[in-house]
Amino acid sequence: MSSSTDTRRAPDRGEGAGRTRSARGGARASAKTGAARDAGGQGRAPRIPFVLLILCLLGGALVSLLVLRSVIAQEAFTITRLQAENRELAYTQQQWRDRIARLESSQRIADEAENLGMERPEEGPRFLDRDRGEVLGGTGGDE
Repeated sequence: MSSSTDTRRAPDRGEGAGRTRSARGGARASAKTGAARDAGGQGRAPRIPFVLLILCLLGGALVSLLVLRSVIAQEAFTITRLQAENRELAYTQQQWRDRIARLESSQRIADEAENLGMERPEEGPRFLDRDRGEVLGGTGGDE
């Protein structure tokens, strides 16, 4: 017959001693289970790749924000320049409209015609009637 020896320990009944032993025992047990997990391939995932991924994502977000902000600033400068150009063109357009209004006035056209030698008629306009062969209107009717 064979005799077997039981190697399990009985739990301690004292509170103080039980805590230190269970804390030490728990550390040993977790170290043993961690080694067993690593050997089995189902251990905890390493944290470094995850941290690097998060840092890369944050860095990419920061770079994209900087690029976006610079593009918006550049567009703001373009808008300001275009608004100034628009004001200048509106001013030039108004000057041209004023000049055209002065040039189209009937008094200016009459004055320029007189300067070129055109005379105002002293009599009304004359009309030729082709059917009857006579001149109508004006004051000198029998010419």
